[in-house]
Amino acid sequence: MAPDSDREHETLTPETHEEPEDLPLEKSPYYHVPQEPTVEELLEEVDTGARAPLVEIFTSIQGEALFVGLQQIFIRFSGCDLNCPYCDTPAAREAPPAEVWCQAKPGVRGFTIDNPARVEDVVDVVRRMLRYDEEGAIHSISLTGGEPLLYPDFVAALTTMLRQFDLPIMLETNGMRPGDLQKVLRMVDWVAADFKLDSAMGRALDDGARREFLRLAQYKRVFVKLVLTEAATDEELQGVFDLIADIDPACPVFLQPVTRTGECYPPSGLDLIRWRAMAMRRLRDVRVIPQIHKLLGLP
Repeated sequence: MAPDSDREHETLTPETHEEPEDLPLEKSPYYHVPQEPTVEELLEEVDTGARAPLVEIFTSIQGEALFVGLQQIFIRFSGCDLNCPYCDTPAAREAPPAEVWCQAKPGVRGFTIDNPARVEDVVDVVRRMLRYDEEGAIHSISLTGGEPLLYPDFVAALTTMLRQFDLPIMLETNGMRPGDLQKVLRMVDWVAADFKLDSAMGRALDDGARREFLRLAQYKRVFVKLVLTEAATDEELQGVFDLIADIDPACPVFLQPVTRTGECYPPSGLDLIRWRAMAMRRLRDVRVIPQIHKLLGLP
């Protein structure tokens, strides 16, 4: 289900999803979006002089969810608004470094750029990485974190500038910032919504924000990832499955057992089988996938 280069800018239409009968077409999340603006038109709208704090830019194998096993360029943002107890990138939650560490190719010596980073400097790093990729192994670009949507103006400008490389752009986000998603949605191809469970976070999160986020994300291609700990309950999982299914039962959902971190432990294999079966009552594409890059010893 990897994105096809000829369909990068295809938007969702009623032919690919079930149309709710209780919504006027113009208010439906599946209503066909008008033709995408050109890069030139978008450049007139964005602030190419924006800056944002980053941690690193590198290329490696994607170890999670839909694009698992494919090589991506990762642009990691600094800063997060959730502070997950099981976070596997604690550096992204600390004060941003004075410089952004960059690596043009796996195994080669790295270099740095100034931080907060300028859009044009990040684009130059990506261009350098693609020059090294003579085999064409790099599949796509991932904006990850931390939380990229803390910096929507920078993300909008950066993704617009990255379109020149003809690679799919994936936004990885906690799925809790619908207002900021709306500012960048036209510039990305895929939205990876990493929904957090209340049991793992130790507090209740805003289901309304999550629902609106997923509704907006229907205008592009979207999938949901759920990191599961041993504290997860049937009740809360059923609530999340229902929320997703009410908006789009065809949305791919990935159940990811947490990689043990501190006091966070993964659920049993039998629980994972049972929870996937629960999800399949209302959802069409549910998969259980651990963090593969951790098994491979990759970042």
